[in-house]
Amino acid sequence: MQNESGTPFYRCLLCTGVISPWDIREHYGCPKCGGTKMKPSNLSWWEQFVQIAKHPKLWTWPRG
Repeated sequence: MQNESGTPFYRCLLCTGVISPWDIREHYGCPKCGGTKMKPSNLSWWEQFVQIAKHPKLWTWPRG
């Protein structure tokens, strides 16, 4: 699934970790277990916070 800014996120089918587009570019899959099987996913508010902390310059949140 995509957040409001259009960034897709995925969930690893092996460890259920969050996979961002940046993780796919850097690790070619899941940064935790190295798995490459994933499915689209919505993130919880905590997972969104973690992704912002990991990639602060790449995020732009819509202000409304």
